[in-house]
Amino acid sequence: MRKKYKILMIVIISIAVILGGLLIYQKFFYKEPVETPVNTVTVTNTIDEYGYTLEDRDTALFEEKFHELETLLNQEEFDQEEYVSLVSQLFIIDFYTIDNKISRYDIGGLEYVYTDAVASLKSVAQNSIYKTVENNLDNTRTQDLPEVASITVDSISDYEYIMPDESTVSGYRVALSWTYTENLGYDTEGVLVLIPDGNKVGVVYFNP
Repeated sequence: MRKKYKILMIVIISIAVILGGLLIYQKFFYKEPVETPVNTVTVTNTIDEYGYTLEDRDTALFEEKFHELETLLNQEEFDQEEYVSLVSQLFIIDFYTIDNKISRYDIGGLEYVYTDAVASLKSVAQNSIYKTVENNLDNTRTQDLPEVASITVDSISDYEYIMPDESTVSGYRVALSWTYTENLGYDTEGVLVLIPDGNKVGVVYFNP
């Protein structure tokens, strides 16, 4: 009987020691897990028929041009050159505003690019202008990156673009220039070629 009593006491004491250790750990050593902030992007507006989107991270300049485009496309008939001008500006603003991008794989302006040219432009951008962009998934990046502050369309003209199969497509050549909130040495002018892409136009050629 005394043997069973001793065993029971040992068990009780062991449990008390374990519980005491857990309480001490909880009070003096345990730290509540800290939730790492995650950089998320929310779409705030869309022009559904054309697949254009406005996001909560977009700059005031981009938002201004987006609303101009939205107003234009809501008209039954609209000026084609004005449409091409706004698409060109939105592409440049989004492509060269890198400060709001999450990583080097988050390329701006792709929804304004000709469908069959998206993969090529994305690959080139990842290995050039976006190559050194640091990851910002946790919202802690301190890297200096560009933001387009203003943009000007210098000229728009008709252009005959030769496709890879050597067929010719009528499109537009657009020359633009732009400035940044801070000069970090990025391009400030370039030429785009836009051609029909379904019910819209898309950037098929870009020469900064």
